[in-house]
Amino acid sequence: MSKDSNKFTLEEKTKIALEAASGDKGKLANLATKHNVTVEQIEEWMRETGIGEPTKEEELEESESVSISASEEFANDYDYGATEDKLNYKRLFFWSIFGISVILIFIIAVFNVYEYTIQSVGQQNSESSQYYDIEEQVKNDEERLNSFGVVDMEEGIYRIPIDSAIVNMTNE
Repeated sequence: MSKDSNKFTLEEKTKIALEAASGDKGKLANLATKHNVTVEQIEEWMRETGIGEPTKEEELEESESVSISASEEFANDYDYGATEDKLNYKRLFFWSIFGISVILIFIIAVFNVYEYTIQSVGQQNSESSQYYDIEEQVKNDEERLNSFGVVDMEEGIYRIPIDSAIVNMTNE
């Protein structure tokens, strides 16, 4: 048999596992010392080969005991079926009022911006409209000053262009 734990063949591991399974913990330690391996390696070989797996009773004996302690609050929650809500009504009321206030301020701001925009557009339109009216008036006045026409037929008042009136006045 090989003395290196990594070089044991499957047959050698099985033989050692069978010997370990037939005895108690003391025999397992003696086998480990004899073959120059650890107890854990022999136990691993036993699991690998399926030899001497512990029964349920042995596992229960080896397992640690666990105790669970529950607080009064946990016991009440368990009986209730869920954790009861413990709302902070002051905080809930504060944030509700705060949120509603912020939304109202935002809405008022949007309406004010809308009103301002409508007023400024209306003002720009009226300014451009007045400019157009003034230009139209100047154009009509120039046309009237530079053309012949009747002002009042009954009184015999006529209109002549300014250039013609200046020429007539200088000739007289």
